[in-house]
Amino acid sequence: MLTRNHKVQKGFSIVELLIVSALFLVVMTAVFGILQVAGTMQESIDNSSEILNSARVSLNSTGRDAVNAGLGYSRVGGVVPDDLASTLIGLPVDLNTDRDVFTAIMAGNDVNSSVLSVNGEKNDVVAFMYRDLNFNDGSAVVINNVTYSPTKINLRSVTGGCDDCRPYDLFLVESGNGNHALAMATAITNSNSTIELEIGDPMGLNRATDVPAGERSILTPCGGGITSNCFSYSPQGTAKRVFLMSYGVNSEGVLVRKLFGNNPGAPASEQIREIPLANGVQSFQVRYLLQDGTFTDDPSNANNDQGFMNEVVQLEISITIRPKQGLRQVTRNQLITLSSTFSTRNIKYDIE
Repeated sequence: MLTRNHKVQKGFSIVELLIVSALFLVVMTAVFGILQVAGTMQESIDNSSEILNSARVSLNSTGRDAVNAGLGYSRVGGVVPDDLASTLIGLPVDLNTDRDVFTAIMAGNDVNSSVLSVNGEKNDVVAFMYRDLNFNDGSAVVINNVTYSPTKINLRSVTGGCDDCRPYDLFLVESGNGNHALAMATAITNSNSTIELEIGDPMGLNRATDVPAGERSILTPCGGGITSNCFSYSPQGTAKRVFLMSYGVNSEGVLVRKLFGNNPGAPASEQIREIPLANGVQSFQVRYLLQDGTFTDDPSNANNDQGFMNEVVQLEISITIRPKQGLRQVTRNQLITLSSTFSTRNIKYDIE
């Protein structure tokens, strides 16, 4: 009789498979958790680095213009039409109907809020002006003659006397008797000898000459029965190219550097440029140290006395930036604030 040997084959039982699967899930969950935390930490580090870099770039740019403020510019400032400081820069509307004066530094305290503002806090605005010392080999354009029509004033120099002049250049026009006014070139003509100042410039600086005295161009020559709200070009009148820029936070929480004029080759529509410096700005604040050692947030008293801006010797600028939206909870409430102090030493110097 034949017999067969049967080998018993054993495998994993259902219970064993369930146990192994459970252990595998536990291990994988732990690994995934570790990777998630690592990714979140890396995202936080990257975001913090980006925030810091944006804040530093913003402070460096603002500080560079603050240090240059007043360099070669008039301590008196340049006369402009009334309320232009509000229209262009966003400063508060003053309480009078006098023409505004653009000084080397212009301050706007608690001007506007953004979608990122908290607890009713508002952001500041600050603007700077200084001379372009590279223009015309460092010399001012000498004005030998002035003619005008109802819509245009022509500042005439010698042939080739304005070779460096360009349409939409921003000029500080001065005379030896203390007159100072800002104007924008709309054309350079007559063999680069004439700066034309026609109404309708992108900044709204140039005004008509045949309107009531308080509204006409301050650069209208005195004489011929015009004795006030006019400009005396004697002794020697000159024109110097100057820079104007402002810093403020827009409604979306972006800190913007705004540049006015001096954009060669570009059309009128591109003469006021906005350059974003930092996103996610929750707060932009400026404090001013005056010559008497006191600090103030508003040296010009809501833009009613810009003359006090010449008393500023130092700016303290503070920027608070929030992280991007959509980051994980570990970084959602993170804020980074950077502050820096800058001297305004050039305000006290005039360069002829």
